[in-house]
Amino acid sequence: MAASVTGAGLATSTMILDGNFDKIDFRGELVDGHLIAKGILADQAEMDSIPVGIYVLEKDATVVKCNKAAIAGWGRTPSLGTSEKYCGSHLLRYPSGEVMPHELAPPSVVINNGATVRNADVICEQPNGNRLLALVNVFPIRDNEGEVIGAVNIFRHNTSKTVPGLLPESE
Repeated sequence: MAASVTGAGLATSTMILDGNFDKIDFRGELVDGHLIAKGILADQAEMDSIPVGIYVLEKDATVVKCNKAAIAGWGRTPSLGTSEKYCGSHLLRYPSGEVMPHELAPPSVVINNGATVRNADVICEQPNGNRLLALVNVFPIRDNEGEVIGAVNIFRHNTSKTVPGLLPESE
C-alpha cells in the first residue's frame, strides 16, 4: 500500500493556466464505487472558468466531468457518466493523421498504470470534420492512500506545431 499523502500540491487554476505541472496533484475519493473529485475538479464553475480543456475519468475510463473549453474543443457535449470512455472527442488521430482508438489514447496509460503523460500531441476531430491539434497532459487522480482512482486530462490547442491536412480551428 502506498504511503498516505496530504494533497499539499493540489492543482490550482494558476498552475493549470501556466502549465506548471511539475508538482501538480489531483485528489479524490470513491463513494459508492464512483469518483468524487476534490479541489478544483470538484467545482464546475471554477473548471469552466479555465480556458483550456479539462475532463475527468473514473478508474474504468468513463468520462464523468468536463469543462466548457473541452466541449468547445470536441465540438460536442459527451454523455457524461455513461458509455463514453477515455475522451469526449468524436474521433482521435495521431499527428500522422491515422485514427487513434480511444482505448489507446494518452488517458489509457494513466488509467491502466498510474503514469503521467506529459505534452503529447493528439488530433481531436469534431463531428463536423474540423480538427484541433491538442497538447495533452494527463494525470492520475489518487485517493488518500495514493491509489489511482481516476484521471484528469488537461489539453490546449497546440499552436506551436503544424500538421499537414489539419483544418484551422475556426473553419
